[in-house]
Amino acid sequence: MESDLNKRLVENVLKHIPRNKKPVIYLINTLNISRESAYRRMRGDIPFTVEELIILAARLEFSIDDIFEREKQNHAFFDYSRIEKEPTDFFFIMLKKYNELLEKISYSKKAEITMAFNTLPPPFYLDFNNLFRFAYYKWLYQDTEINRNMLYSEIVLPDKIAILQNKMKRIALKNANVTFILDMNIFLNLVKEMQYFYQRKLLTGEELLLLKKEMKYFIGKYENMVQTGFYESAKVQLYLSTLCVNSNTACYRYDDKVEPLFWIYTINPVVIQNTEFASMQLKWLNSLKRQSALISQSNEIMQAEFLSQQRDYIDKYLSVDNMS
Repeated sequence: MESDLNKRLVENVLKHIPRNKKPVIYLINTLNISRESAYRRMRGDIPFTVEELIILAARLEFSIDDIFEREKQNHAFFDYSRIEKEPTDFFFIMLKKYNELLEKISYSKKAEITMAFNTLPPPFYLDFNNLFRFAYYKWLYQDTEINRNMLYSEIVLPDKIAILQNKMKRIALKNANVTFILDMNIFLNLVKEMQYFYQRKLLTGEELLLLKKEMKYFIGKYENMVQTGFYESAKVQLYLSTLCVNSNTACYRYDDKVEPLFWIYTINPVVIQNTEFASMQLKWLNSLKRQSALISQSNEIMQAEFLSQQRDYIDKYLSVDNMS
């Protein structure tokens, strides 16, 4: 069985190496091994190490789970980013991963994206500089050992993050069909977080009002999406869940790829490429969708009530007068 598994590993790796590349040269350069070591792996004399498989799977975009299909039973591999770098670098790395995924989807012939959220990750605020900067500030505050009294005004968005932010704004998901399943209180947690920082005097009244203004624009953007059924060039269906959405999750399907994502917290998703698990996740998302109400281009009364409620949250929790 062990030799059969190693044979499948070798076949799968060789199958995914680009045709214009010589396999032995590709393995030498990618794995930083000798020519003889590369040949021995290609012949199956010695197996690839786990680290080598992870590198090859990431570079060649194949699923390790598919190779171990017969052996894995109830196990699955997953990918996540460990927080072992400087907080600014980690935020940048995670944003870069989002960018790479969006670029793949934008170049695909067809894409289906299904997402369920109880709070929105930072990439959703790309068009709103103050909201995006607040997401970055909150990340630094929560996940690092910075001074807990550091003011929002002291935070400067690093150039590399600002450049990537602007780059991501220009990505068009022209061939994508997107389904959002939102918790009824999707914006409530965010405005309460802003309220918390204001009450701690880490946000000034002026800064709070700027965030409030952008939140109103943000709701307006979603209102337009709900009314038209489109976000720029992507076709969008927006559902309101009648049940509580317990955690953020998504499933991206593009060309022949399927990637379920689960958020540990708002910025760091776990990615699982196991095909059986992806089917389970889609089944769960579709079940949640059946227990939700479609409000994009329909159900105008519920649509208006939802948008009005979100604006009420903003006025209630982001009012300087109410917190003085």
